[in-house]
Amino acid sequence: MMNLCTRMIAAGVLAASSCLAHASTFPDRPIRLVVPFAPGGASDAIARPVAQEMQHILGSPVVVENRPGAAGNIALDYVANAEPDGYTVLLGNVSTNAMNETSYAKVLKIVPSQDLRAVGMVGLTPAVLVASTKFVPDTGAELIAYGKANPGKINYWLPGVASGPHFDMIQLEKRNSIQMTPIPYSGGAGPGITALIAGEVHIGLLNVGSAVSQIQGGKLKAIAVSGDEPLSELPGVPTAAQAGLGSLSSAWQGLFVPTATPQPVVDKLHQALNAALAKPEVREVLARAGARIQPSATPAEAQRFVADETTKWGKIIRESGVKLD
Repeated sequence: MMNLCTRMIAAGVLAASSCLAHASTFPDRPIRLVVPFAPGGASDAIARPVAQEMQHILGSPVVVENRPGAAGNIALDYVANAEPDGYTVLLGNVSTNAMNETSYAKVLKIVPSQDLRAVGMVGLTPAVLVASTKFVPDTGAELIAYGKANPGKINYWLPGVASGPHFDMIQLEKRNSIQMTPIPYSGGAGPGITALIAGEVHIGLLNVGSAVSQIQGGKLKAIAVSGDEPLSELPGVPTAAQAGLGSLSSAWQGLFVPTATPQPVVDKLHQALNAALAKPEVREVLARAGARIQPSATPAEAQRFVADETTKWGKIIRESGVKLD
């Protein structure tokens, strides 16, 4: 028994020593920062300046790698099954790392909350409820009144079934006792914005970075914004609560690694992420993309936040009745 215990203790000491040795040399080769969506989108606009600054801090290249498809599940699966050594990192968000666990439970080969762990949070990207200029209602109250008088006649741009905007719109319908019709468009925000400008769809949810220029150019009108405070980019536009609509969600982003990644490596990545987010030049670029930087104090704090979000959205999604084909 003593020999067995001694061997177990020795194995534990060797494992701990190996982790510490790995952390002391990490990183000594390029890190891949995997983005679950195509180049040019909101996630990509956040990933690139963060990666560029992190590589200066870590002294090793941080290369952005876009792996779009299947609502982010291709990237989720790829990172979750990567070697847990800190060299493969995911820029996840509320859809991929909180919603998909429930929405895609039958098709996902992993469980995000179990197979990935948070390194740290990046921040929030507010959403704007926009409307076609051809749509008569201009305010939240007018939208609700129109919806009650015309059940099913308001249609909205849907970037994907079981996406964040989909569940936000379902929540808006339930809170305000109205019925709307989703109109799915593939290909990201571009086709949706085109359809909104043309009046093919009445309303839609855009991230603030995509919405501002269209609103300021008079091509779309803003009805409400997500969050607790109005946005400086859109003075005079009320929050969803102020507009009488209830609430709208802001998307969040964070970095994730395979669960078995050693804690010292996670800590080093977290420190580099927060140091990058503190740089004025990074903050400026992310602000132009519409992001509000909100770093986490520790990886554990980020992990708790994501766990709470996964639970919250799981309940909303199950109650929504949305089924994937």
